[in-house]
Amino acid sequence: MSGIKVAPGELRASAAVARTLGRELAAPVDTALVGSAAAAGRLAGWSLAQGLHRLGDGWAVPLAAVRRRLDDTAANLETTAHNHEVNDRRIADAWKAPVGR
Repeated sequence: MSGIKVAPGELRASAAVARTLGRELAAPVDTALVGSAAAAGRLAGWSLAQGLHRLGDGWAVPLAAVRRRLDDTAANLETTAHNHEVNDRRIADAWKAPVGR
């Protein structure tokens, strides 16, 4: 298994990127969903209004899922970094411990 290297700092940096993407996605998503609902309200009585309303409703769930997935990915990457560090410390401590014979 030569060549395999885990860098907890890189895992944490990737977690930060995923979390930032989730936060940055919030404003444009909210704007689009609110805008769609507002436009549908202003076009009440027109056939287009119902389509705009369905469009906003249809996108709300998958876009929320994308944000949750980014948050979950960030949390999982941070947990992996932490667990890797704990594992490294335990292995190092095991090698330092006296061997009973």
